[in-house]
Amino acid sequence: MISFVALPTIIIGAGVGGLTAGAMLVNKGHKVMVLEKSAKLGGRTTSMEYKNHILDNGFHIMPFYKKSAIFTILKNLQIESRLKLAKVHDIAFYADTGFHIYPKGMIDLLKLSLIPFKSRVRLLKLLLPLAFSSIEKTELWDEVPLTKITSNLDSDTKAFFEAVCMLAFADTADHISLGEFARTIIRANPFKGGTSEFAYPDNGGYDSICHVLADFILEKDGNIQTKHSVKKIIIENSKVTGVVVIDSLNSEKLIATNSVVISYPAYTALNQLFEENIIDKEFVQKIDKLNKTTSVVEVHFALNSQLDTRQVVFPVGANYVTKGIFFISNITPSVSPPGEHLIIAGTPVLPSETEDSEKIKNIVSKMKQEISSIYPKFDSSLIWERAMAWKLVESVVKEPGKVWKSKMPHEIPGISGLFFVGDSTISYGIGTDSAAHSSILCVPKIESFLNSN
Repeated sequence: MISFVALPTIIIGAGVGGLTAGAMLVNKGHKVMVLEKSAKLGGRTTSMEYKNHILDNGFHIMPFYKKSAIFTILKNLQIESRLKLAKVHDIAFYADTGFHIYPKGMIDLLKLSLIPFKSRVRLLKLLLPLAFSSIEKTELWDEVPLTKITSNLDSDTKAFFEAVCMLAFADTADHISLGEFARTIIRANPFKGGTSEFAYPDNGGYDSICHVLADFILEKDGNIQTKHSVKKIIIENSKVTGVVVIDSLNSEKLIATNSVVISYPAYTALNQLFEENIIDKEFVQKIDKLNKTTSVVEVHFALNSQLDTRQVVFPVGANYVTKGIFFISNITPSVSPPGEHLIIAGTPVLPSETEDSEKIKNIVSKMKQEISSIYPKFDSSLIWERAMAWKLVESVVKEPGKVWKSKMPHEIPGISGLFFVGDSTISYGIGTDSAAHSSILCVPKIESFLNSN
C-alpha cells in the first residue's frame, strides 16, 4: 500500500484573519503551518509593553460582544472561556452643555439629551428603517454615501452621527457607505438578535485574542513559525505547488504545499508574492482600487490619577479635534501598573498628515488642550505621552461602492489552491471582526478543496 503524507496548508500572516482560519482548519483535522514575518503574533492588533503599560496599536474593541464573528468562532471551537472579556458599556458624549449618555438602543434615542427632542424623533425615524432592514436590502445602499441621509440634519444630530462613526468605523461620516452603516445598526438591534455591547480583553492587549487562537492551533498539532517571511508563492499550471520562505537566519527555503491562505491585504500580496503575469493585470488593477486608507493620530497618555469613571467619551461638535477619549484603565486595570491610569485620545486625519511631524505635533497639542478643558486635572496628572500617527487597518474599505461583496474575493478564478482571508476580502463589519467574518465565509471553500485533493 502506498501512503501519502498530507502537505500542510500554508497560512501567511498570524493576525486575526490567518489565525481564525488556521484554528477552524486544524479543528477539522487539517494540517496547518502559519508563517509570520514578525517576531510577534497579532498582525495589526499586536500590542506592546511601554513603561509597564500595555499599549495597543490603536484602540481596538470587540464589537457586539458575544454576537461578534470572533466570539462565534471561539464558541464553535469551544474555547470561548479562555478569552476573559471586560465590557465596554459606560460611553458618553461630551458637548459644550456637558456630558450626555450614549444610547444603547433605539428606545434610548428618545432620552438622548445631546440633541433637542424634535431632533431625537427625527433621528429615530431615520434609524428605525435601517435597524429593521435585512442584510440583503442593505446591499442596495452600498453605492450610497451615509451623508445622503445626514446632510440636511441639524448640527447636533450630525455630531451624533460623527460620534457613532468614530466608535464603529474610526472614521468620519463622509467616508462611510450607507449600506455598511445600516449593517452596523442591524447588528446592534436586539430585536433582530443583535446587541449594542462591546468588549475588550480583560487581561489587556487586544492581541490576547490571537494568542488564544494560536494556543489552540498548537494544541491541535498545527505549526506556527514567527520571523518567517514568504518571498514568493509558486504557481505551476494554474495550481499552487509551494512557497519560498526567508527564515530567521535569512536563508531561503522551499516548502511544498498545494494550498496557501493569504491573510494580509490582498492588493499588497498580489503585487509582491507572484511571478509576473501569473495574476491577470486587469484583476490586480481592480483590487488595487480598494487600497483606501483611514489615517489616524492617536496619543497614549499615562496619568497618576483617575480623571473619569467612564470608559469612553466622545467630544462632539466642530470645535473639537479630539473625536474619542478611551479610558483603557477603566475598561480593565490590567493595562497599567498600580496607581497609574492609561487613556488614548484619537482623531481621523488625512493620510498625508501622518507623515508630517509638525502637523502631528500641532494635532497632539490641540488634543491635550481639549482634554485639559474637559478635565482640569489632566495637566497635573500627566506622567508621559506617546503619540502615534498611522494608516489604520488599510484594508478596511467602507466607501460607497467598495464594501461587502465588492471587496477582494476569497479565490481567484482559474488558480487552484490559493485563498484569501482578512478584512480586505469579502466580509462585513470593521477591522478585526471583518477579518474573522471573512474566515467564516472562506474556510468552507478551503475545506472543500482539501477534502477533494
